[in-house]
Amino acid sequence: MRFRLNSILAVVVLCGGSLAAYGQAVKGTLVGTVVDASGAATAGANVSVTETRTGITSATTSNASGNYVFSNLQDGIYRIETSLTGFRKVVQENVEVKVNTTVRVDITLQVGAVSETVTVAAGQDSVLQTDRADTGRLLESKQVSELPLGFNRNFQGLLITV
Repeated sequence: MRFRLNSILAVVVLCGGSLAAYGQAVKGTLVGTVVDASGAATAGANVSVTETRTGITSATTSNASGNYVFSNLQDGIYRIETSLTGFRKVVQENVEVKVNTTVRVDITLQVGAVSETVTVAAGQDSVLQTDRADTGRLLESKQVSELPLGFNRNFQGLLITV
């Protein structure tokens, strides 16, 4: 009887531990809205993202509301290019996507020839996150080493602090 109880308990612990591992996010998301100079949504705009270190590119088009989504992106620095017939091409450089974050980059297209390009050098960091209900933050190793952990400086002390 005791062996059966221990076996059942072991199976429950192993299954529960594997389910918790599925909840860990290792990718980021990039979302935004493409609008024209008057603020109206632009459907069908071609949006592509390129990871600057690897050169891997993904592309999509904006929907009827002007929204676009790139989910499951590796963490890194991205370049966003947006184009639509009758508008200038817009390039957004140095967009950083981190693990388990959603980055919003809204794009405004200006009327002009397709051969003209508008390059946005510096992005605006939004103070208010409206794309996700959860919050998160990356802790650098230096920050963790400076934390005032109460006992033995192990992962359990960090978990209790969090």
